[in-house]
Amino acid sequence: MTKKERTFLFNICVILYNILIGLAVTAVLLISLLFFLAENPNLSESVFVQIALPIILLIGLIAAMSISVHTVGWVIKKFHLEDKLDPKVVSRYQKKL
Repeated sequence: MTKKERTFLFNICVILYNILIGLAVTAVLLISLLFFLAENPNLSESVFVQIALPIILLIGLIAAMSISVHTVGWVIKKFHLEDKLDPKVVSRYQKKL
């Protein structure tokens, strides 16, 4: 298997991981919003939900990206994939100190 093929397969796996982690983080945040609204039923009819929902989705997106970058960087380092993948992909996920 060539370096290009391994990089392609790695990118497909990272895309699937990003989708799953994004859905999981957003679901956790939305469920916590639902529990918060269940405790305060008057808030569900107010403008609070219209303002909070986009903010929660944005926070979920940023958190999922951060989690993804850190975990993919850890996987690259843990399984010694630096020399097996394209250097551009490796440099995207690993930070040089």
